[in-house]
Amino acid sequence: MLKCTGVVNIISFEGEPAPIPDHEISGIRQLVESDLAYDPCPLIREGMLVEVVHGPLKGVMGRLMRKGAHARLILSVDLIGQAVSVEVDAADVRPY
Repeated sequence: MLKCTGVVNIISFEGEPAPIPDHEISGIRQLVESDLAYDPCPLIREGMLVEVVHGPLKGVMGRLMRKGAHARLILSVDLIGQAVSVEVDAADVRPY
C-alpha cells in the first residue's frame, strides 16, 4: 500500500491500523468537492513552540499565541527578558 501514489504512511496505534471515522472522511470529501478555498495546516495549538518554515522569518522560532487565518507569533529573547509579536500566515509555521 505504501507504494501507491498519494500514500505517505498508514495511521496506526501500537502497530495496528487505526480506523478513521466515516464522518471525518465524508467531511474532508465534502470540502474537497466544494468550491471553497482551503489550505492544509499543521495541527498546532496556541501556546506551542513553533518554527516559521516559509517567508522572510523562515527559521525563526517562537510561541504561537493565536491561531486563525493569520497566527500571532510571539518571539522572545529570554536572556534579556523581552518579546515582540508579529503576525505570520498559520500555514507558514510548524510545531518545533
